[in-house]
Amino acid sequence: MAEEKTKRGIYRVVYDSENKRWLIKRDGAQRIIDSKMTKEEAIERVKALSQNQDIGFVVHKKDGKFQKKR
Repeated sequence: MAEEKTKRGIYRVVYDSENKRWLIKRDGAQRIIDSKMTKEEAIERVKALSQNQDIGFVVHKKDGKFQKKR
């Protein structure tokens, strides 16, 4: 099942320092799915998206480094 999730891509929460917002993206997609003012809001939104579609997600720190995977 983990392989199936990887094939469909994953969601990512990344910080946009230019606009000072947390972005939710999906691997392979060009458009941003959503943006939030706080990291906590972005994580809550990505959790809901990933549960509805049974897709994993990765959260990055402000500096772009990996923080956690689910």
